[in-house]
Amino acid sequence: MITITETAAKEIGSAREKAGAEDKPLKIMVGVGGCSGGYKYGLGFVDETGEEETVVESHGIKIIVQNQDVEKLKGTTIDYVTSEMGAGFRVDNPNPAPEGGGGCGCGDSKGKSEGGGCCSSEKSASESKEGGCGCC
Repeated sequence: MITITETAAKEIGSAREKAGAEDKPLKIMVGVGGCSGGYKYGLGFVDETGEEETVVESHGIKIIVQNQDVEKLKGTTIDYVTSEMGAGFRVDNPNPAPEGGGGCGCGDSKGKSEGGGCCSSEKSASESKEGGCGCC
């Protein structure tokens, strides 16, 4: 269901050590947000699993997901990327968000551009004809 890359697994391990959470599972939260109602994500360490949660494992890391979010996250990959814009975790979810159609003003809500934004254009939002993510 969810895959963590080897690079992300190492960074999660480092974050666990820094937080003193070596034995805690990682929880991924899903909400509506981003461009045109796409998904937004939160990651954090939790003490225990609730009754309405599913546990999956990747690279030895237990991942907690709310049961209501399982279908939304099928096929998702969590990676750790470094670019000229900085470094951080990237959630690559192949499932479009039905709440907003998965669009991003330019048709890409998956955040796959090299710059870390939702589009591959170098234009800023203020330069965009339509506003939004700055690529239209």
